[in-house]
Amino acid sequence: MNVTRTNHDEVSALLTVTLNKSDYKDKVEKTLINYAKNATVPGFRKGKVPLSMVKKQYEAGIAFEEINKQVSEALNNYVNDNTLRLVGQPVPVPMNELDYNAEELSVGFEVGFEPEFSIDLAKYEAPHYKVEASEKEINKSIENMQKRFADKDPQEKITKDSYVALSIAQVVEADAEGEHNHPPKQVTVSAEQKEGFVLVKGHKMGDVIKLTKTQLTESEDLAKDLSYDAHELGHIHHEELEATVVEIFKLNLAELNQELFDKVYGEGNINSEEELKERVKKELDEYFQQNADVHFVNKVLENISEKEEVQLPEAFLVKWLMFSNQNIASEEQAKEILEAEKAIIKNQIIEGKLLSDNDVKIDYADVLAQAEVLVNNQLAMYGIHNLPQEEVQKYAVEMLKQEEQVRQISQEVAMNKLKEVILEKSKKKETKISHDKFLEELQK
Repeated sequence: MNVTRTNHDEVSALLTVTLNKSDYKDKVEKTLINYAKNATVPGFRKGKVPLSMVKKQYEAGIAFEEINKQVSEALNNYVNDNTLRLVGQPVPVPMNELDYNAEELSVGFEVGFEPEFSIDLAKYEAPHYKVEASEKEINKSIENMQKRFADKDPQEKITKDSYVALSIAQVVEADAEGEHNHPPKQVTVSAEQKEGFVLVKGHKMGDVIKLTKTQLTESEDLAKDLSYDAHELGHIHHEELEATVVEIFKLNLAELNQELFDKVYGEGNINSEEELKERVKKELDEYFQQNADVHFVNKVLENISEKEEVQLPEAFLVKWLMFSNQNIASEEQAKEILEAEKAIIKNQIIEGKLLSDNDVKIDYADVLAQAEVLVNNQLAMYGIHNLPQEEVQKYAVEMLKQEEQVRQISQEVAMNKLKEVILEKSKKKETKISHDKFLEELQK
């Protein structure tokens, strides 16, 4: 068995795998003998089926399976041994019917791979913001804690301090055919949701408020206030909706006392308002800094993408797109798709190169740790901050039983490690900034 390489250019080549009959003949013969021993054929006792009969029926399929296996292994070994970082997947060269009885056979594959280049991170600089939580933001965060554990005080009418619980149902047309089972959506609005509060203002318990899908589609703020995202809007099947007022209440904020401190952070971890503010400020600062670090990294990557020349195997990628996607009907269509995806492919190559050059490796412990972070974040959304570590890990392990979750979390781990590399090696233009100004910066 032999693999030869014919370069088209610096980023694409033809790989030809050549097999001699002796490479697979013995394995095919052995498999056929095992088939003969276990085959059940009318007229023959088990194990007494003539080998010639088994060959006639099964030899071609077994030979092709073994040839495909050996070709695939040879191709993968060549790619790994020569450290080719493939772009896309190998595209088999069309050929006439494979003759497994030939003394020698060859199979060709077109491949595209990343160019050889290096990136000196020390050449790149970007603003690195130091963002600190303001007193206003600290107080707002503490108020949200108080709201989470607040007591409901029922009200007769809606005031500026009211929270209004709505049940929003789709109205099925009288002439609508088939079954229509659309569970009502439960949502609560307050003065903080301006458009939503305008909708309910002046109403009382039991009132039914008419609205339409068109209203929600045309008013992004109203849709957001009523907790409809684009996906949910797309699944509203009827034009008319009815929002029923099911509850009106005021929140009596939980007192800032030891009971609240223990509920939020666990018993005895916070013992005064001063300690609470320090803890909240620390958490906000850490969160803001994470965002500032990500912003810095993104800016460095943008600069790299703008300045680094990365040759793509464009001719190969056109072939690969046509081979891998049956919906692409022509070479011109494939070229249009490639043109739209070029920047994404280039960025993926740059990120992969940085990971490789900086010897960034990912193991199961890294992936599990990131899954635990995600579990803790999800629990925090429900006000759970002190679940025992063994329970968090149990949920994380369950999460990692899903292949798609493993893939996504592994990508997050890789990007987190790449972030640390860029933070360490790139130049930082340190700048202090308020959180409001930082948010404006993110919008640019």
